[in-house]
Amino acid sequence: MWDTSARLLRLLALLQRRYEWNAEQLSAELEVTPRTVRRDVGRLRELGYPVTAVLGAGGGYHLRAGTALPPLMFETQEALAVLLALRDLMGNTSEVSSSSDGASTAFEKLHRVMPDHLQPIVQAFLAHTSNVDLGNAVGSTPHEVGIPILVLLTRACRDRRQIQCHYRSFSGQSGNRLIEPLHIIRTMGNWYLIAYSLEAASWRTFRIDRLSRPEITNKPSYPRNPPALDLHDFVTAQLARGWQQVRGSVRVHAPQSVVIPWINPVWGVIIEDGSETCIVKAGADSYSSMARWLLLIGARLTVLEPEALRSAFADLAAEVAAVGQTPPS
Repeated sequence: MWDTSARLLRLLALLQRRYEWNAEQLSAELEVTPRTVRRDVGRLRELGYPVTAVLGAGGGYHLRAGTALPPLMFETQEALAVLLALRDLMGNTSEVSSSSDGASTAFEKLHRVMPDHLQPIVQAFLAHTSNVDLGNAVGSTPHEVGIPILVLLTRACRDRRQIQCHYRSFSGQSGNRLIEPLHIIRTMGNWYLIAYSLEAASWRTFRIDRLSRPEITNKPSYPRNPPALDLHDFVTAQLARGWQQVRGSVRVHAPQSVVIPWINPVWGVIIEDGSETCIVKAGADSYSSMARWLLLIGARLTVLEPEALRSAFADLAAEVAAVGQTPPS
């Protein structure tokens, strides 16, 4: 049986969980009578919470918007999700603003009042997850990952334990894996796990949404040197290898400072070539995609290599010319 104060907090949490409850549902959740529920709703109103009652057969109670934000009651997964979102906002804000200040203050408040049993989970998240801004691939769809699997993986990173799991690769091949997790990085709309693969005997990057049935074993991870001094650089290089199915080089007739915003590290590098030109060595999933993307720079281009990229530009020019010559129907 809940005491009155604890029951009121539980009632507030229930009202925040979904839009509407009837008295019978709330009494079942709180293990009290509907009459006690009505009294508790009255107590919440006296404390300033805007609880509305809708009378009739289809009626119930709901917490409407008020003039002030009431204390929010988070479940474990909700609290962790909010912390991650606030940290992402702080990390992705390039300049000091009211948004970054608000995110920082909210993060500190929520972090400070986390229950003791959640603090180790939060600390594992903060220590073993990070973000790197590499933009988003055109046409790609972000793949979300549930908080429970992230909690399990960060625990394995913290405790240095091997993970047994099932993994489906980009090519569609799948099988069991035994890995030693090191760090989790979120970028380009996906979560990636840096781990040592015991089957491959090398460091690998695993996309977490393709990983299923993970289990922490009782075997410790072997003490190894990390794959790179900067794990963000390692993931960037790994993703570049996957995305750049074809490669080519062009001379861009524009200063390097103009070109830099258009060349993400996943897609290519810029080499200085004088004050008014630079060379871009890049890759993409096809030469056609690469040609379309490079034209967005808005400067004159000279293809250096390969001939297939030059042909892709010619095909694109013919396609554009055909559009210009087609009269409206």
